[in-house]
Amino acid sequence: MLFPLHIAVGKSEIMTRMVDLFSNVISRCLAVGNPVKNGQLSDPQQPNLLKTVLPALFLPGLFLFGLIASSADGNAQNSPISPAGQQPTITLACNPFPPSKIASERPMPGYDVEVLRAAFAGRNITVITPFYPWRRAYFLARTGQVDGLCSCSYLPERDADFLFSDTLGYVRVAFYATQPEMLARIETIEDASNLTVGVVNGYSLEATAKKAGLDVLITNSEATLVDMLRTRRIDVALSFKAPMDHLLSERAKQENDTVDIAAKLISESPYYSCITRKIDNADAIMDELNKGLATVRENGLYDAILDKYGLSDTDTSILRE
Repeated sequence: MLFPLHIAVGKSEIMTRMVDLFSNVISRCLAVGNPVKNGQLSDPQQPNLLKTVLPALFLPGLFLFGLIASSADGNAQNSPISPAGQQPTITLACNPFPPSKIASERPMPGYDVEVLRAAFAGRNITVITPFYPWRRAYFLARTGQVDGLCSCSYLPERDADFLFSDTLGYVRVAFYATQPEMLARIETIEDASNLTVGVVNGYSLEATAKKAGLDVLITNSEATLVDMLRTRRIDVALSFKAPMDHLLSERAKQENDTVDIAAKLISESPYYSCITRKIDNADAIMDELNKGLATVRENGLYDAILDKYGLSDTDTSILRE
């Protein structure tokens, strides 16, 4: 078998095993502490061990039962716990990046997540997609604590740590500003050299902006970028267009959101799913993923998933290239 096999035990089976375990312990207490002869305790004066042991078992048992119950309520595909079954299982860490990766929307987890699940399912592999902040997800993948990242852009310095899949999609990059005149003369990243530029921490855009010699101010999210634009703490924001446009669209629905933010597209580039080199079977997993991606593109499932998220013709033409 190419992949490590994770066999998860169903909730009912775990409950049955726990009941059997506790019943066995209690039965032994009865048998050892108070032997029964002819329906009567052989020594009524001997302490009943059941009364002694049962209170000690109660709290640990209650904790374990509660733990199982709470775990069962979670979404298996957004949890590091493998679902029941015999399929090989891998874990890809995702970062919130709507609409391609949506941590809070279980029925709609994002088109990247759905494409990856479909691609691996076609190879008889289950993929688990827990969500983390980007830097945490990247660290877990780089150190081999998970099998890889749902998606990432290519940087030469990442070659030592990751294998890159065939193209998963295309990402667009734009500058944003509350003053449109700030964007009028910007055609490339280098054109923003005399402006204060906000960038989300850890994204490949951070390295790109610094390499271009920009005056960079690092933030922890797109939401913070928007707030800093509105308070004029930065002149422009440099961001991936998909998550920023999604955020602005959601905020525009709020009655108190009246500040207009203009955008200017400056580049488009492919992105990939990334498998860490720290695991022994990285090449085999990547081979299976690429075969699965080819299949979902050929059979139309890739297009169907994008359509499900209501992407415009412009957006989908970029992603489908």
